[in-house]
Amino acid sequence: MLRWRQMLQLISILWLAALLLAGCTVPHIRPTMITDGVSTENCEAFFLSLDQQIAEAGVMDSGAFRVKGYPYLRANRFLASFREEAMDRDAFTAWVDHMQSLDHEGRRYEIANLPTANGSALLPADSITDPGENVVTCGNLLKALDFQDDNFREQRLKKQVDAPDEYCLLRRILGLYPLIRVFVSMGVDNWHADAKKSFSTMPPTAWTSTRYVPEKSGERPSIHQIIAQTRRDALGIPDYTPRDLKALFQMYAPAWDVQTQDDHDRIGAPFWTREGELGVDTGMPLIYTLLSFTRFGKNILSQLNYIIWFPSRPMKNALDIYGGFLDGINYRVTLDKNGEPLLYETIHNCGCYYMAFPTKKLQVRETIDYAESPLILQTPEVDPVSEFMTVAITSRTHDVQHLYPLARDTQSESVAYSLADYGQLRSLPRHKDGRASMFDQNGVVIGSERLERFILWPTGVLSPGSMRQWGRQAVAFAGIRHFDDPFFMEKIFMEKDF
Repeated sequence: MLRWRQMLQLISILWLAALLLAGCTVPHIRPTMITDGVSTENCEAFFLSLDQQIAEAGVMDSGAFRVKGYPYLRANRFLASFREEAMDRDAFTAWVDHMQSLDHEGRRYEIANLPTANGSALLPADSITDPGENVVTCGNLLKALDFQDDNFREQRLKKQVDAPDEYCLLRRILGLYPLIRVFVSMGVDNWHADAKKSFSTMPPTAWTSTRYVPEKSGERPSIHQIIAQTRRDALGIPDYTPRDLKALFQMYAPAWDVQTQDDHDRIGAPFWTREGELGVDTGMPLIYTLLSFTRFGKNILSQLNYIIWFPSRPMKNALDIYGGFLDGINYRVTLDKNGEPLLYETIHNCGCYYMAFPTKKLQVRETIDYAESPLILQTPEVDPVSEFMTVAITSRTHDVQHLYPLARDTQSESVAYSLADYGQLRSLPRHKDGRASMFDQNGVVIGSERLERFILWPTGVLSPGSMRQWGRQAVAFAGIRHFDDPFFMEKIFMEKDF
């Protein structure tokens, strides 16, 4: 018996050595530490139990990606872009803190969406706090232990941080992607040509439309003052106060000019019906806001996302591959380092129909390093103090067909809309079952599937045409490109020298 134990120990040692030589990751084993009566062992058990309950209930929030071995961290594409960079201690600490904040945010929605969020079932034995507080307490304890002054631990984390793309290689292999790509590219080129012909920087004529404008917010603070007083962390990421962020969103909120035939063309607020299905309340026009960041040269730029929802894109007939339940648009304003618009963009919430509208401060590169070139259109000049940028959308298909300035004092016969936090959509009240996200665990809006998924699956995109959660939107069927790619601007544009 002793000889067998010795052999097993030897095999284990050789196995670990082989892993190290092969560059594989050794399981993350933490020593026991107790702080304020809470131990690392119980905190690890807490996260394991919480993750199991979240998985069993099917309520995992997929807006950001979990970091293997670090249950208190999540990453998105922007934060993952820093993993290859050399960081001093302050920058590394800021990086970890941002990933922990993403985890706090995701777990807050997951806990709220659990069918029975029984606090006692979600707590380690030595804790007396609720689950949300325990996420913070246990995360801080494990973080303090994991990132003591040890360079090896930092390098180990960087190997684990990843934001996988939204394309499945196996689908592309099985779907003969190189052949399908030729036909997809032809379709994209045809759409680009049609969109360029129909697009205008002038208001539409002969439309029966509904105009939506932001509700009046009173005095507008100085944007330059907001930018000047906003602190940036060691990574260069701005830390806006809630008041200043609200002011930025209000300043650059667009007007929407929607060609209207029926309720399918009215902006509304998603909700869960009594029958347990998603609906859109068109009597409550809400525009959902989300702050994101991108990298351009040495600068970290802020992006203001404004997201709208329609009840559907009505199907022309039973064979309409693009029509279906729920539709929407994401309008994004990227600000320069002075807080002024640098780039405008739109996509449908499926990630489809990407359009870029650069200001005169940007120059398009001669060579764009993307397999599927983006559609770049003319941008009207807008004075945000006295004018709205207006996004004009066609009926039924909800195509962005006009972008034009509109005087702020021209608000007759307009519908006032309110701004709401996009995070609300990740945990909506559900009559019988508490709360639920409108997105499934793959980031797809429940029930928004399109027939085109049976045709375009070889592109590798999961359920093409379905509405998606922000951060999970592929914006090209040829090659690889994401709406939240932190380096997309550098690949497409250069900043002009004046």
